[in-house]
Amino acid sequence: MRVAIVGCGNIANSHASALRNQKQTLALCVGRTLDKAEAFAKQWDVEKFSDRFEDALQADIDCIHICTPPTLHYMMAKKAMEAGKHVVCEKPLCLDSAQAKELWELSRKANTLAAVNYNVRYHDACQKARKIVRSEDFGKQLLIHGSYMQQFSLLPCDYMWRYIPEVGGKMRCVTEIGSHWFDLIRFITGLEITSVSADFGKFFPNRFLKDGMMYDEPVEGSTPLKVDSEDTATIMLRFSNGAKGVLLLSQLSHGRCNRVAFEISSARKSIWWNSEDPLKLNTANIATGINTNVNAFAGGFPDTHASFFEQIYKALSAGEVLNSEKIPNFYDGYQNAAICEAVYESATNNSTWKDVK
Repeated sequence: MRVAIVGCGNIANSHASALRNQKQTLALCVGRTLDKAEAFAKQWDVEKFSDRFEDALQADIDCIHICTPPTLHYMMAKKAMEAGKHVVCEKPLCLDSAQAKELWELSRKANTLAAVNYNVRYHDACQKARKIVRSEDFGKQLLIHGSYMQQFSLLPCDYMWRYIPEVGGKMRCVTEIGSHWFDLIRFITGLEITSVSADFGKFFPNRFLKDGMMYDEPVEGSTPLKVDSEDTATIMLRFSNGAKGVLLLSQLSHGRCNRVAFEISSARKSIWWNSEDPLKLNTANIATGINTNVNAFAGGFPDTHASFFEQIYKALSAGEVLNSEKIPNFYDGYQNAAICEAVYESATNNSTWKDVK
């Protein structure tokens, strides 16, 4: 298929690499500037480059990969589907649940593949966990907890679009990494998150900017900078079957490059996993102790982006454009946006419990 990649930042490289390995045709890349688009095109041997999104809507493009900041997703995904294109969108799908719902409804009417890149669910261990947790043998889920921890925002660090609310939105930690955890838990458990109580940690609202770097204290030649988005979030959760849960999100955890983890318990057994040890899936019950399943290769060393895109283009080839069992679609993106909205409403209202609407 002929693919257009819109946005030429870091995540676009992951898309291009996986698409190239799957022998898809990189027909066009669209960058914020022509220089960025040209450099990306040369790096990945893309046929054409542009700084105009409208060029991706042309007739000889089958699928558009949207790799831009989230405030642009709604407009781009809507125009792409209206033009009859399949869409693969980076997360979060939208920062507004009403817009996300509109995109989901449009995808059903357009009968196009509309996917969101929740790639974490493609770890082999997470696929196995889903089968175990949803089995009759596992029993009713009672307690669901986990974390997603990074050192991404430890100062000093780069000043980028994520810290600009007009581009990245009013949240950061929740929408950037929390959205992955919410999707993973919905995927594994089959449950919906029905209400939340959240608290944000905003530890460095007053920063200092110099040469594209942020500091927590003034340095020579720096200028003051206000950052209002959260560095951490602690979230209590209620689930559709009555289960209780808690989630810790952090972008201030030293040594944690990208650690996502979950543990799910029923009256019969527990199961847990984390991405720093991705080939191991642990189960336990009181009678038999801990059992660690190790898949040393997991179909090759883990590349969840490659696995995600492989499912995308298998589905397109088979005409399965609305197969939510295999692919995180715009309905999943809509549910995620609603959860994130409830988290924000709770955290900005003294951690009051808020329903996910």
